[in-house]
Amino acid sequence: MKRNLFTLGALLMAAAFTFTSCLSDGDDTIVLEDGQYVPTVDGIPSDDLADPNPDVNGSTTSIPNIQYEVETDGGDAIMRIDMTGIQDADDYDWLRLIGTGTPDQNVWVEVDGQPKGILVTNSSDNQNENDRPQVDMVFLVDNSGSMSQEANAIARDITSWSQGLASSGIDIRFGCVGYGSGVGAQYEYLKEGYGISGALDMTTSAELDEYLNDRGKSGTSRTIGYYGEYAKSLQDAANYDIFRLAGGECGVQALWFADEMFHFRSGSNRIYVNFTDDANYPATNEDISIYSVVNSGRWTTDKGTIHSVISNDTTTIKSRGEAPWLLSKYTGGTIIVAPSDFSGVTLQSLPVTGAMQNSYVIRFTNVDEFMDGEVHEVTITILSADGKTYAERTFYVVFGTAE
Repeated sequence: MKRNLFTLGALLMAAAFTFTSCLSDGDDTIVLEDGQYVPTVDGIPSDDLADPNPDVNGSTTSIPNIQYEVETDGGDAIMRIDMTGIQDADDYDWLRLIGTGTPDQNVWVEVDGQPKGILVTNSSDNQNENDRPQVDMVFLVDNSGSMSQEANAIARDITSWSQGLASSGIDIRFGCVGYGSGVGAQYEYLKEGYGISGALDMTTSAELDEYLNDRGKSGTSRTIGYYGEYAKSLQDAANYDIFRLAGGECGVQALWFADEMFHFRSGSNRIYVNFTDDANYPATNEDISIYSVVNSGRWTTDKGTIHSVISNDTTTIKSRGEAPWLLSKYTGGTIIVAPSDFSGVTLQSLPVTGAMQNSYVIRFTNVDEFMDGEVHEVTITILSADGKTYAERTFYVVFGTAE
C-alpha cells in the first residue's frame, strides 16, 4: 500500500489527485441481507450503512488533535485519521472505538454533514505495524529558578519514561526545549530578558538521555544549552526577538520554537508535555500569549496535542498570569498537578502514556466529490453506549493529495 501525504487546514492548498472508480469487479462488493450490493474498499463500510452523527450537548471528555493522510489501494482513495486515546468520563479508562455497521458503534464522522462509513482500528487490539502510532514527542521544560526543587526528578523521569516508550513498540522520537531563565545572563549577545535557553531537536531516547544527564549539569541547568545535530541552528534561532523576550516563564514561546524549528516527521502525531510551576508570561507580546494558540487560529489540528504537568497550586498560578493548562484544554491534552518537589509522581502514570498506547486509526473513502480545493467541514462525534461519555470536534480541511 502506497501512502501519500494528506494536506490539512483551511489555509493549505493541495495538489490535484486522480483515481479510478471504486468498483472494478465482484471482489469489491459485499452482500447485505436484503440482497443489495454495496461497494467497499479495504474493508471500509459503505456510506450507505452510515448513520448521521448523534446530537451531543457539550462534552464529558476530550477529543485530541489529529493527523490526516490519504492512502491509495488499487486506485481507491482512503482517508485516514490518526488520534491518540480518549478517556471514558466515568472510570477514566481508555475507550475502544467502534465504527459503522455494529450495534455498539460509539464514533461517527461526517463531511459537510454527510455521514461516512468508517472502519476503526484500535492500537490496543495489536494490529499490524502499519497501524501503530508514529509519535514525535517534545518536552517543554521550565528551567527558571523556582523549578530547582523538581528539576532533577523531572529529568530522571523523562529519561526513564522515554526509554520505556521507545521499547514499547511505539514508533517514537523525542525533542526538548528549555525556557524561562534569563537568557541575557547566559548569552551576552542576547538582550536581557526571558526566553529559550536550550534545545535538542527530534532524536532518539538515547540522545535525549545524553542531553539531560551526560553533560555534567544538574538541576535546572540540564535543559540549558543546545545539543545534537542541529545545535548551531537552534542556538542561532534562539536569537530571534520572539524567542528571547518575554515577561517571565513562557511555555508558549517554547511551543512556537519547537513548532517552527524542529524537524518533525510527516504524518506523525505530535505530542507536547509542558512542565512548569508558574503562569505563562508573554509581557506585551500577543504572539507568545495563550491567545496565540487558543483563539488566533494559528494552532491547527495537525500541530499536536499539549499535555501539562503543573507543580504548583493552580489557584496561585492563575492569580499571577495566564493559565498554562488552557493549552491542554484547547488541544485535547491532559493535565496533572504535582507537588512542588515532584515527589510521588512518575511520568509513566501520566494519562498521555495511555493515550499513545490506546490510539486509533479511522478510515473512510468515497471522497472524490470533496477534492475540489475548497474548504470542507469534518465532524467527529463520540457517544458511549451508556451515554456518559460524549464529545464532538469540528475542523476544516482542504482535501488533496501529493502525487
